[in-house]
Amino acid sequence: MSLKIIDLSVVCSNNTPGVSIKLQDDLPVYLGYECYAYDLDIKSHTGTYFETSSHLFRNGTNTDQYPLDNLILPCFCARINSSQRCITASMLESAAGEIKPNHALLVDTCGDKGKYFSKDAAVWMAQKKVKLFGSNVNRYDTGFENPTGFFVDLFEAEIPIIASLRNLEMLERNGLTLIVLPLKIHGVCTVPCRVVAVYGLNL
Repeated sequence: MSLKIIDLSVVCSNNTPGVSIKLQDDLPVYLGYECYAYDLDIKSHTGTYFETSSHLFRNGTNTDQYPLDNLILPCFCARINSSQRCITASMLESAAGEIKPNHALLVDTCGDKGKYFSKDAAVWMAQKKVKLFGSNVNRYDTGFENPTGFFVDLFEAEIPIIASLRNLEMLERNGLTLIVLPLKIHGVCTVPCRVVAVYGLNL
C-alpha cells in the first residue's frame, strides 16, 4: 500500500516566541559519546497546538483525557476563497455541506490568515457532528474584544481545535486521514502537537 503523508505542523525553534531550547549542562558520556539532552520551555499556545473544551469550561475534557480514536479520523478539507473576513455557517455549507458525521474538518482560507469564524459556524459544525476542527487562520475568533462567541458553542459541543496549521493548500477535499498527536499532560487544556494528513490509509 502506497501512502502519501503531508506534515501540517509548524516547526519550532529558539527563534519562535514562547520557546526556549537549551542544551543541558554536564551531559552524560556513553562509550565515549556525549549524550545530548535539552531543557525545553514551551508555552501551551505555541507552534501547532491542540485545544479542548476545558479551555473555557472547567468541567470540560483535558488533553490527557481525549480518546485516541477521536484523533485519527477521516477528514474533509474545505476552501474558503472570499473577500468576507468572517466565515459563516452558510459559507461552510457551500464549501463542505457534504461532510459526513464524525469526520475532522479543515478549513483552508487560501492565504488569508486574517479571517475568523462566526458563532453560527460553530453551530453548523455541531449539527454536522464534526469531530475535530482546524484551520490556517491566525485567530479563530476576533480576540477578547467584541468576539463572535465562536468558541462557546464549539466547546459546548466538545469539538476540539487544532491551531496554526500549515500546508492546507496541498490537501484535496477528501480521501485523507488526519492524525493529531498532542502531548499527553494531565490537567492541561492546550498542548503542542504534531499533525499529519495521510492519503491511502483506509479506516
